[in-house]
Parts: sequence; structure tokens; C-alpha cells
Amino acid sequence: MYRIKIPYCQIPLKRIFLLLVYCLLKTGMTAQTTTYHKAESFLFSFRENSDMFLADYGDNAYQLERMGRLLDASRNRLLKGNSHLLIVSHVDAYGGEEESVINEAFLRANRIRAYLKVRFDIPHECVAFYIDRSGSYRDRVHVYEVYKPLPWFANTSIHYSESRYPVAIKAAIDRYGVVPYVDLYRRGEKGGYDREVYRIDDPLFDRTELEDYRLASVADTLRVKTEHKIIVPEETRATPVEQPVVVGKAERKAAYLAIKTNLFPWCTVVPSVRLGTGETKIETGSFMPNLALEYFFADRWSIAVSGMYSDFSYKNKVRDHWSVSSFSIEPRVWPLRPGEFVWLNTGLFGEYGDFDIRGSAIDPDKDILYGRTGRFRTAGASVGCLIPFGKGFCMEAGVRAGYRSVSEGKKYRYDKMDDKNYLETRFSSTGFMIGLNVSLVYRFQIR
Repeated sequence: MYRIKIPYCQIPLKRIFLLLVYCLLKTGMTAQTTTYHKAESFLFSFRENSDMFLADYGDNAYQLERMGRLLDASRNRLLKGNSHLLIVSHVDAYGGEEESVINEAFLRANRIRAYLKVRFDIPHECVAFYIDRSGSYRDRVHVYEVYKPLPWFANTSIHYSESRYPVAIKAAIDRYGVVPYVDLYRRGEKGGYDREVYRIDDPLFDRTELEDYRLASVADTLRVKTEHKIIVPEETRATPVEQPVVVGKAERKAAYLAIKTNLFPWCTVVPSVRLGTGETKIETGSFMPNLALEYFFADRWSIAVSGMYSDFSYKNKVRDHWSVSSFSIEPRVWPLRPGEFVWLNTGLFGEYGDFDIRGSAIDPDKDILYGRTGRFRTAGASVGCLIPFGKGFCMEAGVRAGYRSVSEGKKYRYDKMDDKNYLETRFSSTGFMIGLNVSLVYRFQIR
């Protein structure tokens, strides 16, 4: 009896088990698809190493036209909080944590957010922002209209620095607790929707508090793009399109101005050593106030003008006098770190000045006062190193080498009784020289 019943029991149990497995799998797949939120996607392109938003670059004109039609119709929904915008700035996976790359991503996102504010009057509170470091869509920025309210944890701040100076960039990034990163995972196309997942990486929140962006956007099949070449259907070409407008301000390289002073002359040390004109030594005299201005431009170039003036009695106030004035101009090039103007520099310089030095610096004889006067011209090359300390303060050390020519040089005897100068001989201090400087520098951005 039992051998007859057993086969009839096995068949229904197997079918029931398979039916349960199928129901569970179907339920899981249904639950998974419902986690994707509908969104409209717009992808904008930027030139490499540029944050300027050009409407006529790549596919931007077409994307702006699409976004304009959509946001004109859905602006009220955005303002009521029923949907929100998401800006994702994509960076290279290998350099995504470099401060200059992060700041460029901030600037690009801000250019687009500013356009949204001006064109559609969409407040910043309706716009979320993140940086994607997955490496996809390099040098591009995504704008999504997500059909759900703005999440409470979403980042809406964009802190950036227009300056390329590392200290300014670091200060802007430090305003974040952590950089708002996401990682993009593309899930392919299904049912006419492109599925993308942005996993939010924010250590300020517990993972259980965060909800990743799971977006299903309508696949745009109207255009086939190969890099920045666009193939448009024939009927679309016949439609007149409004002339594209450059969005954002024109790209300008940062320029800086520095104020600096050589510390040696303030300490009464003559900032040059003459070679081949007798004894080679470092000379001292009166303290010599000096100031220099340097303009930095075009990422690698600078030009400095400096002046020094001294007309003081020193040591023995009765017999010793030190009067020197000079003016120099020096163009320089900075081969390292374009736009930062730090570390190595080299250049050419020219200098012009005059002097009138009297007393023990010329002749140790205390009975007769001797002096020398004349004009000098110097030309040569320079090499230096600038070390940034932060907050715009720097220290610079440099060496100059060149040829100095003295003209109208005279040695005279000064008679205190008659209060007259008596010319005795002409002299020449023409020869090679080495100049030294250790300067305190304060530098700031002017545009």
C-alpha cells in the first residue's frame, strides 16, 4: 500500500516548491526595479583643464535646448519641492582627490548652477551637488531632474576658489567637512531607460541614514555622438536654431602681485660682491631701505621692479656718509607648477643707480676725508627659489651674476674746513659681480 502512495506525493511537492521559488524571485525583481527613480538627464561637456561653460562646445547647445523645454514646464514642480535637480561633476579616477582637480569640478558645477539661477530662477536650495570619481564621463557634468523631493542629507553647497593659488583652493575645500563624493555604477538600459546608481560616500553620515541615487532616465536616441561630433537627423537640421551663447565668463588666467624687500640691505650688508677689482669681500655700510613689486601672469611669467635708497651717516657720524640709490627691472620665468609661481625661477635683470660714499669705507686715514661718487649700470642673469608659507607670505632666496660698469667715477678729497670737494683721480670699479638676496614676500591675487 505504501509503495503505491509515495509516487503521487512526490510530484505535487516538487511543483509547489518550484512555484514558491518562482514567486520569490519575481517579487525580488519587482522590488529591485521599483527602487529606481525616474529622472531626466542632461550631459554637458567642458574643455580639458578649463572651467568655462561654452554653449557651442560639443553637444551643449542641444542639451541646453532640451533642458530649457523641460525646466520651463517643470519649474513650478521644482519650487514646490516635488522634484529636485542633481548636478554631478565627473573627474578622472586617478586625479580625483587632487585639490586642483576638485576645485575645477566645483567651478564647473557652479557655472551650470549659476546658469540655472539666471535662466530659470531656480534657487540653490533645489539643487544637490556631488563629485563622481569613478572615471566615467571625464570632463563632463551631468544635470538630472529627479522626480522625488530633495533628500534631507543631500549636499547643496558648492565651495570653490576662482584663484589658482594652492592656499586659496585649500581654504575653499576645507569649508566642507569632507568632499561630497559619489561613485557611479551603470546598470545598462532596460525598457527604454538608462539605469545608473550613484553611491554616496559621506563619512559624516551613517550608511543606514543614506539612500543612494538610483536613477532611471529616458534613453536619448535622437543623437549619436562620437566624442564631440554630433550627427543630427535631416529634419532637425532644417529647423532654425537660436545662435548659441557663451555661458559664464571668459576664461582668464589668474594674476598676482607681490610686495617684497631684501633683508640684507636693511642689515647694512651691501647686496653685491665685486669680483676682479681687488679684494673680494662682503661690504657693509649704512642701512639701505628697499622695496620691490612683482607682477605674475600667464601661468609662468613675472616681471619685478625694485628700488633702493640710502642717504645716511653711519659709524662715525662726522666723517662717514653713505648715499646709494638704484633701480632695477627683472623679467623671470617659473618652469615648475604652472599657475602657482613657487620654487624655482630664473630670469634676466638690468640695474641703474648712483652712489656717493665718504669716510672709512674709502680710506681709513682719519686726517683726510676721501670719498667716491659715480653712476653704475649692471646687466646679468638670476636664479632663485620662492618658498610659500601660507596666507600669501613667502620667503625668497636668489643669486644674481652679471657685469657692472661704473661711469663718471671720481675719487675726491673732502675738506671739512672749506666745505669743498677736491677732485684727485678718476677710478673704475667695472667688473663682474654677484648679487645676493633673501627677501620677505607678501603675494596676493589681483584678478
